[in-house]
Amino acid sequence: MTRAQSLSELMFLEIRFGVLSARYLPGQVISKADVAKVYACRPAIVAEVLNALTHEGYLARQGRSDFVVRTWGREEIEDLFEMRANFEGLAAYRAAERATAAEISLLDALTLEARDASPGDPDALERVVLENLRFHIEVMRMSRVTLMPDMARMVLPNALHRRIVWSQRTEDAEQSFRMHQKIAAAIGGRSASMARLLMREDIYSSRESVLGAIEALAGLEAAEVARIVRFAPTLELDGRVYGQGTREAGADGRLIPFGVPAGNLR
Repeated sequence: MTRAQSLSELMFLEIRFGVLSARYLPGQVISKADVAKVYACRPAIVAEVLNALTHEGYLARQGRSDFVVRTWGREEIEDLFEMRANFEGLAAYRAAERATAAEISLLDALTLEARDASPGDPDALERVVLENLRFHIEVMRMSRVTLMPDMARMVLPNALHRRIVWSQRTEDAEQSFRMHQKIAAAIGGRSASMARLLMREDIYSSRESVLGAIEALAGLEAAEVARIVRFAPTLELDGRVYGQGTREAGADGRLIPFGVPAGNLR
């Protein structure tokens, strides 16, 4: 743990890592008492972290006090992609109509900064996560659609965004970067209909890989209660090295601090 990294953040990143790497499986109970014992901390800190993981879509509440790894169903994923395609398509359309020259220059710069992720470089993979999300946030901001931020967090929870990137092959990431360049060019050229079409295509391109990853998890057998363990900073899966990464903002551009009550998140 670095000096700047709190115990809460470390716990958050490691449990998230466990969910994404299928060490903690859908439906498994994440025991607050077990987490507190493994991380040698107060139950109140554990509750704050598990609530944050729930808010970002990695866990779900079960009853009044229990937490389980969230189970994503095929229909739910398909619905989320359909909603994303519709409202982010609208965002791209409006951005082409409403963005300033300075905003368009910034979007162009974002696409130029994007770099490929080497399978053996977890830091490069983390850049893909953050750069991809930043591009989509910027297009939504440029659209000036008032309700866009609230809709964004609802249909693109952090857990789904990271699952999209984790399920991509190297060539998928390269295709996404090229598509972002095309979207930026369409917005810059004030071609609203083309911007919407390209954005929808970009979103749909990752749907099948995510569905495949989710359905593969559903077929795994697991104990009712997850065994809480500590994780190394990196993990190799299927020839690709993944890192714990950082805690990013949501699709609405907000990073919710630990300890903020759920009722205050709107």
